[in-house]
Amino acid sequence: MPRKNGKAPAFMFYAGDFLSDLNVQIMTMAQRGIYVTLLAMEWIEGSLPSDTRTLKVLCGQHPDFENDWSAIKHCFYEENGRLYNRRLEVERAEQKKRAEKNSKNGKLGAMKRWNKKDDSEAIATPLPSNEKEKELEIKKTNKRNKNKEFIQEFMEEFWNLYPNGKNRKRAMDKYVMLRKSNTPKEDIINGLKSYLKHWKQSGTQPEFIPMASTWLHGEQFNDELIANTKVVQKLAPEITSFEYKCIECGIEKTFKEETYELCECGDGILEDKNHVNQELARRSAPQQQKASTPDSGEEFSNQEFSKMINNLTNSLGA
Repeated sequence: MPRKNGKAPAFMFYAGDFLSDLNVQIMTMAQRGIYVTLLAMEWIEGSLPSDTRTLKVLCGQHPDFENDWSAIKHCFYEENGRLYNRRLEVERAEQKKRAEKNSKNGKLGAMKRWNKKDDSEAIATPLPSNEKEKELEIKKTNKRNKNKEFIQEFMEEFWNLYPNGKNRKRAMDKYVMLRKSNTPKEDIINGLKSYLKHWKQSGTQPEFIPMASTWLHGEQFNDELIANTKVVQKLAPEITSFEYKCIECGIEKTFKEETYELCECGDGILEDKNHVNQELARRSAPQQQKASTPDSGEEFSNQEFSKMINNLTNSLGA
């Protein structure tokens, strides 16, 4: 496929990251189709129009586009009247860096092969002088030290918090890349803490928590979780009332929120109904066991009495 205006015709599509993304998991198949279509259009054009009617045209006049768009629009952000997807733009930047690096290495390789130091037209970049080599070595040393710092930061402050321990190497590489691109550490850590609270409150099971590499690739630390109310509604168990009971008098009451109150009887307090029922069952268990067990003392007395009667009968010769 020919390039359009020198742009790359394709981008890396990580199937595992896409399917394990929490935003994608709650989409319908129609919404996924719209999402992928818009990602492809953004890659080709560089951005998307923010006008809903134009987006609908790009998606083939999908009949229920407005409702489906409301479920996926949080996957894009607006800047200067155009829409962008963070993950896609990160991939675009990485691809550009790789292309520039390959081009530079190709020129240096050609210079070494042909040894054309004076041919400035054929090779625009001259071989580095000793001064530049020293400067380059210093930069490499600083880069290695910086990488060590970011790796230590990843292990001590990020990885110890993240609940999914799979694929650490890939997550570490992505974390280091984000930090090298001047992403503040506070943004990542604070975003993770918000997600930890969100996963706990919404009752998300461990198997539905994405791998750390997926979470970092999508830059989900920038997500506004308040906007994802549909996720919370689908994952969080809905609690509409709280049932309480007094262990002393047995009265039961229902409240719309958690509370702590003294019972009207004046002898007890209102506690969780299930807890009270369990405690009452525990208390009654020994009494039931005692009632069902014969009195050993009474049994012993009856045996002694029978023995005495037998001895008396034998002594009388009866």
